[in-house]
Amino acid sequence: MIRIINIKISKEKNKSVSIFRKVMKKYQIRAVWKKKIVNSIRVIQPQKINKEKSFRKDLRSLPFVTIDEKDAYDFDDAVYCYKIPNTSLWKLFVAISDVSFFVEKGSDLDKEALYRGTSIYFPLNVLPMLPEQLSNNLCSLLPNKDRLSIVCEMTLSHKGNLLNYMHYEAVIKSHARLTYEEVIKIWKNDVNLSKKFFKIKKTLKNFRFLSSILHKNKNLKKIIFFHNSEPNFIFHHSGKIKNIILKNRNRAHTFVELCMILANKSSALFLKKNNIISLFRNHKCPTSIQIRNFRNLLSKFNLTLKGGKQPLFEDYLKLFEKLKNKPYKEIIELELLKSTKKAFYSEKNFGHFGLSEKFYTHFTSPIRRYPDLMVHRGIKYFLKNKNNIKNTNNINAKRKSLYNVESMKKIARICSKSEKKADKAYKFFIDILKFDFIKRKIGKEFHGVIIHITEFGFFVKIRDLFTNGLVHVSTLKDDYYYYNRKNMTLNGKRFKKKFFLGDSVKVKIKSMRYKNKILDLFLI
Repeated sequence: MIRIINIKISKEKNKSVSIFRKVMKKYQIRAVWKKKIVNSIRVIQPQKINKEKSFRKDLRSLPFVTIDEKDAYDFDDAVYCYKIPNTSLWKLFVAISDVSFFVEKGSDLDKEALYRGTSIYFPLNVLPMLPEQLSNNLCSLLPNKDRLSIVCEMTLSHKGNLLNYMHYEAVIKSHARLTYEEVIKIWKNDVNLSKKFFKIKKTLKNFRFLSSILHKNKNLKKIIFFHNSEPNFIFHHSGKIKNIILKNRNRAHTFVELCMILANKSSALFLKKNNIISLFRNHKCPTSIQIRNFRNLLSKFNLTLKGGKQPLFEDYLKLFEKLKNKPYKEIIELELLKSTKKAFYSEKNFGHFGLSEKFYTHFTSPIRRYPDLMVHRGIKYFLKNKNNIKNTNNINAKRKSLYNVESMKKIARICSKSEKKADKAYKFFIDILKFDFIKRKIGKEFHGVIIHITEFGFFVKIRDLFTNGLVHVSTLKDDYYYYNRKNMTLNGKRFKKKFFLGDSVKVKIKSMRYKNKILDLFLI
């Protein structure tokens, strides 16, 4: 039987439970843990952890901090940085919870974590990859608690370029748990928060300086550029959606994101350099057909994409820099995303087109992603055995990796499949929430933008609702409209009125078709 904990999705408890049951049944998601798995965590002795600390680099005196959302469930990464005295160089430390110490290879817990593959963060609740005793306690980098970690220590140039890196096992202690909003306020000299976090004032000042450097870095600008409009759900106390607003991203979000990307990049380089069999995070570039179709769309807006047969990501950036404040910017971004395949995991490295990196992996979130756990195991195994690998003729001792290629290939497929399943489950759940909210908006008017045109009408994105709806051609009573495929327009036969992609329109919600998830709109 499925047990649901702390779910507040609708006013009626039975309805909220049924939503989760529906999602979990549809996508075969597990919500509870077997007793033997929970019991295996309970028997972890503090003595074992304390003994492990003595073998590790002690960084507890360094003022690491965690920076997350206000309502974050777990804390698996902490950061610290400083400028190297008498130089223009910077040291950046990214400490990641050492989940692999607690999740042994081949254990029942390990098998369950692989099956789940990833945590799924629904509004107001999470279905975790690991039990709460680990994700919210032993593996979580809570303030003022000694925690086992794997540290990626990086040396950056005065322009923020990665010059060097090293990985090692350590014990750290987070000196504060900060939110993105608090960091921004401190950077703006908020008096109360500055007093509250006075002990780490110098570290937070260093964060601000390094943030400015990374923000200007030409190699990292590409990462800052693309951010999809992500909805943030505001709930009534009953659990129903009160409003949907744009999720606020500030400079602190970008700073932490860039720190994590640098650590992920360093870890991928480490794997490649030492020929460690592990998982890479790959994102292939668009195919020639996808590039041609994308350029055809651009021509409708008198835009061009340079770069020849195989444009580089920089070519796309130059294009999008011309789109600032343009009404059709969102349409072109969406089409670009459609033209690229989804990122995936593989034992082989193909590079990451979306980040313009030759080598990339996931290292920074082992509490919530199984691939990160695999990367940690690969790095740790190599570090512990590197002396044997170099100094012995024993074939077994020279083995550089904990896994062989075939087993890693299988794990890569499972992890990519789990990620897709989690994405679908999240979208399915969000659609239920949004439709429950939107049905209360039937008959109301909204502003939107035309994002797609067909022979039977055009689709409008309603920004205030983060959803799309259809204005069917049969509802346009002022004229007979026909579709011009070449120009992607809907043209009036008598009065020559035209509807273009990117046009701003005002619409009224007519009805909802729940089965097909279609919103029917009237043009005002």
